[in-house]
Amino acid sequence: MNSGTTASPGLGLAAQTAGGITVAELTGELDVASAPALRDQLLSLLRPGSSRLVIDLSKVSFCDASGLAVLVNTGRRARLLGGFLRLAAVSPQVARVLNITGLDRHLAIFPTVQAAATGAQADQHGTAGPAARSQVHPAPAYRPTGPRPVPADAGELRGAVVALLACADAWHDADPRRRFTPALRAMARARDGIDDSALDRAARSLLSALARHPLNPSPAVAVTATRLRRALNPAPRLTPT
Repeated sequence: MNSGTTASPGLGLAAQTAGGITVAELTGELDVASAPALRDQLLSLLRPGSSRLVIDLSKVSFCDASGLAVLVNTGRRARLLGGFLRLAAVSPQVARVLNITGLDRHLAIFPTVQAAATGAQADQHGTAGPAARSQVHPAPAYRPTGPRPVPADAGELRGAVVALLACADAWHDADPRRRFTPALRAMARARDGIDDSALDRAARSLLSALARHPLNPSPAVAVTATRLRRALNPAPRLTPT
């Protein structure tokens, strides 16, 4: 079986089943914006008698904790159906968040899709063992190649922060454990000041929290988080000569 779908505007999913194993290749951004749709897509691939799933993460360009939470929950569902979830060819961006959250010690991770499809059955904790984990553990901070990204535009950053803080209630609802509250308060203080560097630091603190803690699904949170991230990390542009 072959299928090609779009999990969300920022994330593509293509699935192929052969030999009783489904390989799902993700392309794009695995984040709080794409997580709800991706969850539905991945769960639709699982059913009794067809619950062995390999996810190819080699083409994922960004990942946060909400995206990883979808993988964890999909793995639980696969095991309930008698199957497994294995991650393959993890990109540096995903490996970094796996390491930050500690999930690299609990998920079955393989260096290639072929290794994941043919590897030994994961143990009861879902890990693939030290040999497989060693393939992704040495994941230093990602360093993009090519032209260096330009700094965040102060006007775009302030606009993104204002939009996010206007949805503060939605952020609180999506964060019942209030793990984002300190970062939101710091952003509010920095917004009211004139120090753009303080605003930048506060915004990056919130993005750091996104890498560590998942949020409940919320369209308002997804939109404002994506806008903030793209204001802080604009696409690389060539410097005019």
